Amino acid sequence: MRAMIALARNSESAMTITQVATSQDLPKKFLEQILLALKSAGLVKSKAGPKGGYELSGNPKLVSVGRILSAVEEPMSHDRSGIGSAENMAPSGVLVLMEDIRIYVRNKLETVSLQEMADEALSEQDIEALMWYI
Repeated sequence: MRAMIALARNSESAMTITQVATSQDLPKKFLEQILLALKSAGLVKSKAGPKGGYELSGNPKLVSVGRILSAVEEPMSHDRSGIGSAENMAPSGVLVLMEDIRIYVRNKLETVSLQEMADEALSEQDIEALMWYI
């Protein structure tokens, strides 16, 4: 998210991996892999040459946070096979609640655009909170 926000905020020119990594205090090797995944998903494009680097492929108003996260993370499970048992028992209340939460989060992520994230006056601490850690 931080790399995409940086690219959205710097939409007038391409940014090199080094520029993005430095501006967002991200490891360059990690960022290279993230940018490759974002490029594969069609969210960013790269330009070669002296004024080259990475830039957004399209309008940040049309790119959802959910789409960005799906490009670089394991998608949130759509699989309900874990709910209930093999004996077709009714799903437990906790499992149903967890599935409802997953659906809510997926839907919410699709309603927030990259442009909204870039327009927010987020501090570095707020942007750090966007990082998902395992």
